[in-house]
Amino acid sequence: MQVLIDSKELEQAKGSESLLRLLIDSLPAFISYIDAEQRYVLANALYASFFEQPLDQVIGRYVKDVLGKEAYEKVRYHVQAALNGQRQSYEYELPHAGKIRWIKSIYVPNIEKAKVKGIFVLGIDITEQKNIEQKLGDTLEPVEKPTKT
Repeated sequence: MQVLIDSKELEQAKGSESLLRLLIDSLPAFISYIDAEQRYVLANALYASFFEQPLDQVIGRYVKDVLGKEAYEKVRYHVQAALNGQRQSYEYELPHAGKIRWIKSIYVPNIEKAKVKGIFVLGIDITEQKNIEQKLGDTLEPVEKPTKT
């Protein structure tokens, strides 16, 4: 994926919220910030489009409402652990558009004055990597030990 950013656009964005928006929407990753009540405060365009919702309808909503019940159950433990101050890094399968996608997620707690204010979320679609690993695993035959007779 190649992203072309006009230098005029970059200059206009400097020192403003639009630079942050330009940055997070240009990265090929799912980026969000979730507050202590599990509501989205920030999300990038890729995150919203993956869950087939307009970005303005993601912000302010609860994680379980955006992800749906099945997906939320896969991440619930990790969200709670991050909200308890524990950094999380894990991989999981997620049904999407009739296919299974593999996502690697990293949750970093935002701790201020010994209190977790929320979590920074970074997710990467690793489906291609998992498919390659599966194909390699399928092609490697288990080595059998010779038997004595």
